[in-house]
Amino acid sequence: MKLLDITEYHSPVGGGVTTYLRAKARWLDGRPEVEHVIVLSGARDAAERWHRSRVYYLGGPPVPASPGFYFLLGGRRLRAILRRERPDVIEIGSPFFARWITAYAARGLGPTLVGYFHDNLETVWVDHGLQHLPPVVRGVGRAIVGSYVRLAYRAMAHTIAPTPAAAAALTRLGIAPVSTVRLGVDTAAFHPGRRDAAWRAEVGVADGTRVALYVGRLAREKELAVLVAALPRLHAEHRIKLVLIGEGHMRGALERLARERPERLAVLPFEPDRARLARAYASADLFINPCPYETFGLATVEAMASGLPIVAPAAAGSADLLARGGGVLFAPQDAGDLVRAASAVLAGDRAGLGAAARRAAEGLSWDRAFEAQFALYERLVGDGEHAARIRP
Repeated sequence: MKLLDITEYHSPVGGGVTTYLRAKARWLDGRPEVEHVIVLSGARDAAERWHRSRVYYLGGPPVPASPGFYFLLGGRRLRAILRRERPDVIEIGSPFFARWITAYAARGLGPTLVGYFHDNLETVWVDHGLQHLPPVVRGVGRAIVGSYVRLAYRAMAHTIAPTPAAAAALTRLGIAPVSTVRLGVDTAAFHPGRRDAAWRAEVGVADGTRVALYVGRLAREKELAVLVAALPRLHAEHRIKLVLIGEGHMRGALERLARERPERLAVLPFEPDRARLARAYASADLFINPCPYETFGLATVEAMASGLPIVAPAAAGSADLLARGGGVLFAPQDAGDLVRAASAVLAGDRAGLGAAARRAAEGLSWDRAFEAQFALYERLVGDGEHAARIRP
């Protein structure tokens, strides 16, 4: 089998989809029966290898206010790649330009087209983007966005969702067939044994101070404003210092706040070294994810594998991940309730919550995830009716 992954959800300075694709390339490195090709957006046309996987970059203009992200353009260039590679399956990992230029480029070539629902546009564009507008405007916006998502995914032979909540969102829009395949985590790399007291000294943590960690894009849609609003109370009541690791358009403002209040906040750059990142996770005291829009939450799972108790919103991927324990949920976009949840973690059995988080993460292996995916691909390729569903 030959699989081609294509997405514009890629940045060299972070992102869950990039983590997912690199994990897939590592997993396939020891499976020569599968050829793997990846097509990504980038600053310029280029090619490289991730293990055995061939990676093509299609150059495009930068996405405003999103460092490292580029628009995926170049239908003719993609068609040349598809003609050369002749994949059996194309997994489309974003519903924007990638979806439409792939449909154009794949005409007459007969691959199976599979969608991966990494991002719920209804929640990000409406619940976040239109949250301050009147309900009638949000209702119209939801109808428009829902129509677009339906149009983007209904032409797929199949759509994969990473959680039951994400699958339910697709089903509500009339998209079928849908399979739920949870993503995974490297539980050997991310482990409580990576804890290192020296890391705390490196980020300026005073004795008796607890460290709350956030890893991810420093972007408004991650609802970091809620976390920043909760920080004065968290520090005053629990001597918490918040450490942020990542890149994004909010970096400048967050760095200014860190200079003003170094006892409360430290802002670190994106960490490409997975061993160093694992050390940071394991050396913190709790992980806070303020974003209620994620369909899964790979950073949250990495924190769970590292033995950290989790504070996260009672929504979407987070609620699914913590269904078996390992943390405390709070009302989305509510800084006061975030403080309550963090206080419950710190006042309760923190070690027990961390152990429960680790146990939950141990059930989310990349082996299980990719074995399920490739079993699905094999069924679809054998179906023989997939080509007729591809429409430009």
